[in-house]
Amino acid sequence: MNIRFLLFFLILTALSCQTTSKKAVLTSEITTAKALIAHSIAYHDPGGNWTKFKSGIEIKTDLWKKEGGIEKSTRTLFFDRSQNIFKMRSTRNGIVMNGEISRDTCYNEPLSEIPAEQIEKFKSVLGCQGIGFYKDYFTYLIGLPMNLSDTTAIIDNTILERTYNGVQYDVVKVNYKPLDKKRPWYFYFNKKNHAFELCKFTSQENENKGGEYIIYNHKNNVQGIKLSGQIVWLYNTPGLDTLAVEDMLFTTK
Repeated sequence: MNIRFLLFFLILTALSCQTTSKKAVLTSEITTAKALIAHSIAYHDPGGNWTKFKSGIEIKTDLWKKEGGIEKSTRTLFFDRSQNIFKMRSTRNGIVMNGEISRDTCYNEPLSEIPAEQIEKFKSVLGCQGIGFYKDYFTYLIGLPMNLSDTTAIIDNTILERTYNGVQYDVVKVNYKPLDKKRPWYFYFNKKNHAFELCKFTSQENENKGGEYIIYNHKNNVQGIKLSGQIVWLYNTPGLDTLAVEDMLFTTK
């Protein structure tokens, strides 16, 4: 046998063994959903900065209305998670709301007159309860996948495989209490780098029934955290009709 061919064969064999070994190690590391989530969090927030995240966020939303047309709204948020401060100024249908929730402050109030026919509609978002809802809502959506480390998340430890738009993903199912009232969530992770790319919530009885997909686009590096600059909401139906598109501009300094 030609000596150079033999050496080449031996080198290829050694490299193949190394590659196989690395793949085996990687596979052995990620055999549970909790391990997959930990790898994804390490990818998105390697410095553990989410707990002290501090930034303004301008959100422009296009909402597809069932009766036709698109309703536009804008929100300006401010987060200071280390101080537990959240502020929001929103404009929707010409009505401006301004709110804040912190350790010693809590309010959500209109800065413009609310038409009489819409007062009942706005009662649910006025006051501390309303601003508290928006704080929890935006903190959860913007802070994924980091928020999956929360102790309230009930993680099914089996890694599922699902396909979306022709791409295969590793998927984790998560529930929240009360189980009889909360819908299950499915979180989709890139198979190569474990990046969190989309999720959906569905009915308890059937994963493909009801609910919505939430697509996370345009990753930005914000204070060392990979966060999405756009969130797209789609109905969980065969046509995947668009529900809303939210474009986010982070104004951290």
